[in-house]
Amino acid sequence: MAKNPRNYPDTMPSAESGRPMVRGEKLVTLKIGEKTFEYRQPGWWCSLEDPHDLDGQLVDDDNLVAGMAHRTAQAIIRGEAFPPVLIRAIRLRCGLSQRDAGEIFGSGEKSFEKYEAGEITPSQPTQRLLRLAMERPELFSRARAKAELPAHMDIQLIQDTIRAARLDHIYAPLFRDRTEEAPPQP
Repeated sequence: MAKNPRNYPDTMPSAESGRPMVRGEKLVTLKIGEKTFEYRQPGWWCSLEDPHDLDGQLVDDDNLVAGMAHRTAQAIIRGEAFPPVLIRAIRLRCGLSQRDAGEIFGSGEKSFEKYEAGEITPSQPTQRLLRLAMERPELFSRARAKAELPAHMDIQLIQDTIRAARLDHIYAPLFRDRTEEAPPQP
């Protein structure tokens, strides 16, 4: 259920019709060009069930939800692989602020604000990182943000990567002694 911002009363009259409105989420249809999209819009509504009764009022963050739905629908129409709501979801799943995400993904401190606003689309390298962040969000958390050599547990992964690239006959010895030097991980 949509939260009740600012502790409004349980019902309030519609400014348009005077009918009582209740707080909730209504399935709303958004049409852009020939395409139709539906999403759940929080707000104050005279009817939560009747899709044709649009008598209601959006307050506070309700307008942010509507804007994000509109920007995302436009991105879907343009065929973008990462529409604004997906970029926001990835960032939140990684536990990052917009500024932190820009730093960690290397795209600039304002980039995620612009991606989520639908102003710009991520570059191909950033899209690849976003895809990886969907699969492995823990790799992008603020706690792992500092670039560092892989931990003791990652030695096998390093060796496998070098072997798969057929570089092991040259470079594998660089990592051979790390398993002996690395302190055990807690």
